[in-house]
Amino acid sequence: MPDLRISDLPAIAAGSLAATDPLALADLSASETKKVTIKDLLEGGVALIDDGSIPGAKVSSSIAAGSIGTTELANDAVTAIKLDDESTMVLATSAPVSGDFVGQLFQNTTDNKVYAWSGSAWVAVKAAGSINSLVEGANAVLDLTIVISGDTATLTPSFAATTAAGQFAAGPTGAGGAVTMRTIAAADLPRATNTAIGGVSTPAGGGLRTEDPSAVGDNANVVLDNDITASLVTPKLVTYTDKGLVTSGRDIQGGDLPTAAAATSGVIKAGTQFSVDGTGTLLHSNSATPGTYTKVTIDAQGHVQSGTTLTASDIPNIAASKLTSGTIDIARIGNNTISGGKLGDASTVKFGGAGSTANIVTFPTADFKGQYFWDELNNDLFIWSGSAWLPVTITSGELIFAGTYDASVNQVDSVTSAGSALGLTIGGSLPTASDNNNKYYLVVSTSGTGTGNAPLEPLAPPDMILSNGSTWELIDVSGAVAGQTAANISFTPYGDISSTNVQLAIQELDDEKVGAASPVFTGDVTISTGGTLVFEGATADDYETTLTVVDPTADRTVTFQDADGTVALLSDLNDGTY
Repeated sequence: MPDLRISDLPAIAAGSLAATDPLALADLSASETKKVTIKDLLEGGVALIDDGSIPGAKVSSSIAAGSIGTTELANDAVTAIKLDDESTMVLATSAPVSGDFVGQLFQNTTDNKVYAWSGSAWVAVKAAGSINSLVEGANAVLDLTIVISGDTATLTPSFAATTAAGQFAAGPTGAGGAVTMRTIAAADLPRATNTAIGGVSTPAGGGLRTEDPSAVGDNANVVLDNDITASLVTPKLVTYTDKGLVTSGRDIQGGDLPTAAAATSGVIKAGTQFSVDGTGTLLHSNSATPGTYTKVTIDAQGHVQSGTTLTASDIPNIAASKLTSGTIDIARIGNNTISGGKLGDASTVKFGGAGSTANIVTFPTADFKGQYFWDELNNDLFIWSGSAWLPVTITSGELIFAGTYDASVNQVDSVTSAGSALGLTIGGSLPTASDNNNKYYLVVSTSGTGTGNAPLEPLAPPDMILSNGSTWELIDVSGAVAGQTAANISFTPYGDISSTNVQLAIQELDDEKVGAASPVFTGDVTISTGGTLVFEGATADDYETTLTVVDPTADRTVTFQDADGTVALLSDLNDGTY
């Protein structure tokens, strides 16, 4: 069957058919004619027309002229997507000359105000609750000044002017009520108490009154309600009321004052050798020759009658205990009068010992030339020459211990008081042998080979090097040390060892030591930072078992069971879940 073409349709006169007019269409396949309306044709065929395929010339001239009205548009036919930008509201910094339709909106993007086109002008749109104007209401207390600038209204309150002097803004005095401008009333003031400031009254007879503010010179001040003749010069005897108000006064007379007694103050009158002048001044009538005296004569009333110089016979003997200050001149001390019993301890001999942990003797400051000093550390005696302490215990043929000598570095290791007086210093070199250090010796403290001024041979403790005045000689003592017993060698107690000889110190150390075989510990055994327990095992080789712990972040306790057996490792217990 051939397709139906437009050319197969009969010609339709323009404007001669309505949408409901029938149109006869031939069904070529059935050789019959069917009736359809133009509406049916348009509704069915419009979907077959490609978009943009109808040229403007085929559009009705009335539609092309923009005359589509409400009858041509179905309700709700124009959706939001069909509206052009700013079709309902114009967005601009200034209003258009006119709107496109009545009701069109315009928003000023500078101040964000919105206007609607009334058909003749843009009218400002105001939201519900907007304030269009401000009007001051009646108020007897406050005045409001209103200044409107653009959209901003500024309200400045101020108190209204009073209608009379002394008024203030307040409510009623006896109860609540409206605030008005009124004069202060007595009830407005709090009542004064002993501890609080407030209003007071001045009733008659109370000793106070208020000045009349209408009188010339008065200011309504509170003043004393008591008028008497003023007296500001002559002392007066006054009378006063029970309120303390003075009511009268007169000059004080002698009879007004109490008479003085032994324990009571009061008035007195001049007796023998006393007089009173016209001004009331008390005078003493005794007389004597003026001067400075060390001995005077007095009468029965204690008045000085005469004076003279004190003589030696006038001074009585006094006890020596009265001498509590000052000094006695040497001329007052007789020869051979100070016996041994009068000398104080350490008056002629000073005592001293080591002044530091290095056992170096500190020499004292002498009080006089010829004073002695006893070195308690080395049992040496010195005498002060006026410039230095000189040894006096050394006699011909004696040896003097001067200190110790470190042969490993060939330096003086320590010095005694005698060595210090000789000029030896710790860390210093051994001086050249001379008459000055003849018979001084040092004990070797550390093994080594002597160099410099020391004997040029091996030196070992407790060897001694002795100055003979020309060289330092070796006295070999170390070879004989083997013959010494430990019990005869002293030991300085140290730490927890209290023994004082080497034998007992070693025994004490052995009693308290931790044995290498089967040691027994009491108390806590602490393995310090980084320490471990290393087990050699049954074979002494390069393989050991080390027992250690992960660095703990808190105190931990690991407890072994009370049972025999072997401690299993994590790998022995691994069932695939670790």
